[in-house]
Amino acid sequence: MNVQTCDHRGSSSRNNRIEARPIARLRNKDDGRVIGLVYEWNTGETQTAWFGKAERSFVTEELR
Repeated sequence: MNVQTCDHRGSSSRNNRIEARPIARLRNKDDGRVIGLVYEWNTGETQTAWFGKAERSFVTEELR
Protein backbone atom coordinates (compact mmCIF):
# COMPACT_ATOMS: atom_id res chain seq x y z
CA MET A 1 0.00 0.00 0.00
CA ASN A 2 1.36 3.43 -0.97
CA VAL A 3 0.89 5.99 1.84
CA GLN A 4 1.27 9.80 1.87
CA THR A 5 0.85 12.06 4.92
CA CYS A 6 -0.10 15.73 5.21
CA ASP A 7 -0.18 17.70 8.49
CA HIS A 8 -3.02 20.23 8.39
CA ARG A 9 -2.29 21.59 11.87
CA GLY A 10 1.26 22.73 11.20
CA SER A 11 4.39 21.79 13.09
CA SER A 12 3.02 22.88 16.48
CA SER A 13 1.17 19.59 16.98
CA ARG A 14 3.07 17.36 19.42
CA ASN A 15 0.41 14.68 19.86
CA ASN A 16 1.20 11.08 19.01
CA ARG A 17 -0.74 9.32 16.32
CA ILE A 18 -2.94 6.85 18.13
CA GLU A 19 -6.05 6.38 16.06
CA ALA A 20 -7.14 7.12 12.48
CA ARG A 21 -10.53 7.03 10.81
CA PRO A 22 -11.39 6.93 7.10
CA ILE A 23 -12.87 10.22 5.91
CA ALA A 24 -12.94 9.79 2.11
CA ARG A 25 -12.70 7.29 -0.76
CA LEU A 26 -10.51 7.92 -3.77
CA ARG A 27 -12.14 6.73 -7.01
CA ASN A 28 -10.74 6.26 -10.48
CA LYS A 29 -12.07 9.11 -12.61
CA ASP A 30 -12.77 6.84 -15.61
CA ASP A 31 -14.38 3.71 -14.20
CA GLY A 32 -15.30 4.60 -10.59
CA ARG A 33 -13.16 1.90 -8.96
CA VAL A 34 -12.10 2.63 -5.38
CA ILE A 35 -8.33 3.14 -5.64
CA GLY A 36 -7.56 4.42 -2.15
CA LEU A 37 -8.76 5.97 1.09
CA VAL A 38 -8.01 9.15 3.03
CA TYR A 39 -7.60 8.76 6.79
CA GLU A 40 -7.61 11.44 9.49
CA TRP A 41 -5.45 10.86 12.56
CA ASN A 42 -6.29 12.03 16.08
CA THR A 43 -3.57 14.69 15.52
CA GLY A 44 -5.48 16.26 12.62
CA GLU A 45 -3.02 14.92 10.03
CA THR A 46 -4.46 13.25 6.96
CA GLN A 47 -2.95 10.21 5.30
CA THR A 48 -3.71 8.93 1.82
CA ALA A 49 -3.52 5.17 1.37
CA TRP A 50 -3.49 4.04 -2.26
CA PHE A 51 -4.38 0.49 -3.29
CA GLY A 52 -1.34 0.18 -5.53
CA LYS A 53 0.42 3.00 -7.37
CA ALA A 54 -0.71 6.57 -6.59
CA GLU A 55 -2.77 8.09 -9.41
CA ARG A 56 -2.89 11.72 -10.54
CA SER A 57 -6.46 11.75 -11.83
CA PHE A 58 -9.08 10.73 -9.27
CA VAL A 59 -12.31 11.81 -7.62
CA THR A 60 -12.62 12.24 -3.84
CA GLU A 61 -15.84 10.95 -2.27
CA GLU A 62 -16.34 12.08 1.32
CA LEU A 63 -17.66 9.51 3.77
CA ARG A 64 -20.55 10.51 5.98
